This record gives sequence, structure tokens and C-alpha cells, in this order.
Amino acid sequence: MSSYVKSHTRKSQQERREEILDATLRVISEHGLEGATVSRIAAAVGVTPGALYRHFDNRAALLSEANQLANERAMNWVDSSANPDALQRLEELTKTHAAWAREHFNSVVRPFFLELASRHPDSGDPPLRITDFRIHKAFVAIAEEGKRQGSISEDVLPEDVAWALQMFAWVEDISVMAGAREFIDDGILSRNVKRMLDSFRPERVPQDDVESEI
Repeated sequence: MSSYVKSHTRKSQQERREEILDATLRVISEHGLEGATVSRIAAAVGVTPGALYRHFDNRAALLSEANQLANERAMNWVDSSANPDALQRLEELTKTHAAWAREHFNSVVRPFFLELASRHPDSGDPPLRITDFRIHKAFVAIAEEGKRQGSISEDVLPEDVAWALQMFAWVEDISVMAGAREFIDDGILSRNVKRMLDSFRPERVPQDDVESEI
């Protein structure tokens, strides 16, 4: 009796939308973007194709929101470090990203890039504004925190820090997708991103110069 009631419990509209979006990401990962048809997504959820259109205007809107969900899930990576030093927190995130990308390959990484690659500038689809994504805003906030702490130079733009971290993450995502493990395992990416983060540090006045001014 309890199993029957559980399987027939009516879900809220928000719960159903989240279920559909999650299924969309899984279908994209399994069948590719072109194979992510409304009928396949509906079957994965266990509803009729017509039921999907009660939650989304069309397939394009569904794919766009699924893309947003994948990006929001990336916040799990950003929130994985609680280092009080903002710049050290960013360094820690660069060291854990490859493992995170492999773990979430089919639920975030691959669907995100497949959906992004399908967009055409003349298609009429609403543009994706990367600066509106939570992950971009989170990096901006960490950079601003670092400037207040003094771990990041006052003349560094927070947006530059955010874009630097996103560029690193995307390159590493692509390396995971391409199976180019040498870029990750040999430390090529980590060495380069460390140089980049070090460039955000305040310049240290040489001790000899300090003593000469006394």
C-alpha cells in the first residue's frame, strides 16, 4: 500500500520541472544533443511528451534551462573549499577541479558543452550570459574578498579573476572530455594556473629597498 501511494504521490510543479531538467541532462549525455528528443526526455521522466510542454514552452527553452542547471551544479565545486584566505581558496579549487569534472562528467560537464556547442548566433535562441551564472558571480565575490584581505592586489579587477578561473575550468573540462590526461596528470594546467593566480598577488617590496628608505 505504501509503495502504491509513494509512486502515485502528486509532485509539485517545481519538483516536476527539476525532474525533467535532470532527465534532460542525462539524456543529452547518453544520446547527444540531437538525440535528446522530447519523446526520449519524456520517457526518462515517465510522462507523455505533451506533459513536458506544460512546464516548458518548447524544446529550446528546456535545453536552455538544463544548461543553466548544469552551471548551477558547478557551485558544488566552488563551495568545496572553505579556506579563509581567498587566493588560497582559489588555488585549492584548481587542484580539485579535475576530480570534480570526472565525477560530474555526465551530469554537468558534457551536457553543458554539448548544449553550448549547439547554439548558433542567428538561431534566435536567447543568448547565454556567462556573467549571469552563479559560478561567475561567486568567483567575483571571492576576488573582492581577497582584495579586502590583501591577498589579492588592489589594482586587480575581480572580473579578471573570475574569467581566469573559468577559462582554467573550461580548458580542464575539455581535457577531461578529450581524454587528454597528460595536461592534467603532468601538471601542465596546474603550473600555468598557479602562475596566473600568483600574478594577482600584491607586489612585495624587497627588504633591501625597505631598509634603504629608513
